Amino acid sequence: MSTKTTAQETTVKQVITWILEGNSERDIREAIGTKFPGEDAQADLDAAVQEIISIGKEDPAFTRGWALAATRELTRKMIEVGDFANALRGIKQAATMAGTED
Repeated sequence: MSTKTTAQETTVKQVITWILEGNSERDIREAIGTKFPGEDAQADLDAAVQEIISIGKEDPAFTRGWALAATRELTRKMIEVGDFANALRGIKQAATMAGTED
């Protein structure tokens, strides 16, 4: 893989993070110019948007499995720190996602 591709992949990952954080397009363009000088902001924004769109097209079984696995992991961490109220919420959420709740 070339350095340019790797650099753009790094930039696109950061742009996705900024989008998910709720930053405006103007702010993201400015941040790209500051943090990644020389990068094509429009190409990076386009690539980030396409990545988010492709996530929306993932197999629902994959997304459900990922959500269950993430819920289990977060629940485990809540138990480790003694956050039992939220751990119970996580268990309930996992049961709901698994379709075992009445």
